[in-house]
Amino acid sequence: MKRDALNEDDYDEVCRVIGDAVVVLAESGHETKREELSALLKRARQHRSHSERDEQRMLEHAIRLVKP
Repeated sequence: MKRDALNEDDYDEVCRVIGDAVVVLAESGHETKREELSALLKRARQHRSHSERDEQRMLEHAIRLVKP
């Protein structure tokens, strides 16, 4: 996904979500490869399936951005 597909605020939020995922993986002793990040973000999306639409959209964009 290209950066221009999101407005600046959304892009910043997607980067924050990805950064948070990296921290969670690193603190848990897991690798921070794209495959691991993508799997974690997909699990988060599933666990938060009833969350606000914007949160789901940010997770979907983050998954697309880190997709291997």
